[in-house]
Amino acid sequence: MLINKKKPWCQHPRNRRSKRLVSGIVASILTLQGIMALVPSQVYAETADLSLRNWHASSHISVPNIKPSWTMQVDNYLDMYDTYEGHHAIAEEGKVFTFADQQLIAIDARTGKRLWSYGKDLQPYVTYGNGVVYGLSADHMPFALHAKTGKLQWKSGTSTFIDTRLRTEVMIPTSDMLYAINGSVTFAFDRATGKLRWEANEPLADGHGTAYLEEADGVILRTFTVQGALSSVQLNAYDKKTGKKLWGHFGQGEALTIKNGLVYSIDYYSPQLLDYQSVPDRKVIVNAYNLKSGIQKGSHEFTWKLEHEPPYEYGRGGVFLSGGKLYIEQGNQVAEYPFDDYKTGEAPLRALSSPYGEEWILLGVVQDRLMYRDYKTGEMKGVKLANGQPVVLSGDAPISQIDVYDKGMYRAQRNGTLLGINILTAKPAFKVTTGADLHESTLKTGDMVIIQAEGKLLGIKIPASLR
Repeated sequence: MLINKKKPWCQHPRNRRSKRLVSGIVASILTLQGIMALVPSQVYAETADLSLRNWHASSHISVPNIKPSWTMQVDNYLDMYDTYEGHHAIAEEGKVFTFADQQLIAIDARTGKRLWSYGKDLQPYVTYGNGVVYGLSADHMPFALHAKTGKLQWKSGTSTFIDTRLRTEVMIPTSDMLYAINGSVTFAFDRATGKLRWEANEPLADGHGTAYLEEADGVILRTFTVQGALSSVQLNAYDKKTGKKLWGHFGQGEALTIKNGLVYSIDYYSPQLLDYQSVPDRKVIVNAYNLKSGIQKGSHEFTWKLEHEPPYEYGRGGVFLSGGKLYIEQGNQVAEYPFDDYKTGEAPLRALSSPYGEEWILLGVVQDRLMYRDYKTGEMKGVKLANGQPVVLSGDAPISQIDVYDKGMYRAQRNGTLLGINILTAKPAFKVTTGADLHESTLKTGDMVIIQAEGKLLGIKIPASLR
């Protein structure tokens, strides 16, 4: 500190500090007296109307934190229409196809290098089949690009746009056709030329079609949501060449399987006629129809009774076919039946306990495990088919998105991380920082997984333990 010795007040700092201290005390007393004259004699802190605390912190999982091989900015899926949810990015042939500045672009999945781009103001929808990438122009006209070069092969002159508020919009390529679904309308395009072959609508669905379409032996199967006194799903069959409707069955769902010229489908209508709350009897009916004529050729009924006393739970749980076995959720257990050799009235081969409660939905079989999802939290757990042992697949933060490939479970979390878990051992293998709260589906091609965060993609090489 610089001191000017010529100034007399600088020669006696102790006296100066004493005077300042006295002046400060007097000023403080005067100020305090003024305040006390203005406020009430008692002051209370304002309390919250409701105050809750969560004492249970998430557990911390210690695993290697790996860095992405690459990161790229792309169009944010949160800014897109819900219609295209899950369809704005795909990974095939070691490439990622997605959108940036409303252009369709191709990215090398290993390096993140941008390979080519196409179009402008495109609808954010992309699909792939047999070396060809398909998309939709701004006016909903399908186009086809060579997957390696991005070269345009054709653009259709037919728009698939349907003026309906709620609709399903997907494109499904097969060996020689490209089917475009928009609500209850089906468009069939020649895969080589883009020429429209036919168009078919189910008027009873009033624009409400599902994303299901299956091609078998010259027949196209589709399902629709039909409204009425009792609304239900409807299964229709169309001639592949002409689009002519061959048959339709109200209350029947998509094909469980198609074999020997027969379509096996679950009857969703008949169970709606039962008095669920007072009657413990439950059944699943699987009908068999001739693929081309729609004539019913047989039926299997799988029956059981619920335990305890009424009122009973409404409806039933999951039903699915896997490895030639039909699995039916029956109250607090899952029954396994031989699908091909089953005769109505026979007991199941075995029953596995469902250990997780009413909030858990049975999804299917993955890696010889029954997989369940908590419909409230999104958490996933399993049950081993071999011995019925529960499998816990936990993370250390709430779920944003879960995808399973082979023995790897990729758990994107709401704390800006993605956790890779070995589904066979239930042990975490790695963690990566995504920096995003919400995530779309994690994609996979070769030995790379592609994380879809908010407005960016991250390429991660899959650790050997998850391959």
